[in-house]
Amino acid sequence: MKESQEAYYHRQAVERLAQHIPFEVNKAAKSEQIEMLRGLVLRYGGTMNPALFGFEARCELERLGLWHRIGNAYEQEDNSDNWVF
Repeated sequence: MKESQEAYYHRQAVERLAQHIPFEVNKAAKSEQIEMLRGLVLRYGGTMNPALFGFEARCELERLGLWHRIGNAYEQEDNSDNWVF
């Protein structure tokens, strides 16, 4: 499935913000960026393909406890073909 332009922009915003946070030295700006990232992930993360994220962004999202919110829709699609008898 091809990613829409809007989904691409959302993923890029999450990825770039996640990559920038570790280098922020101002504590107030850093906490504000973390809250922005959290809001983006909560709003759009479920529809993002986790395979498209880079290593640095994934590590930061895991550190912040947000990685499990990325790609919920993709996990449900993968599990829909599993039948339990």
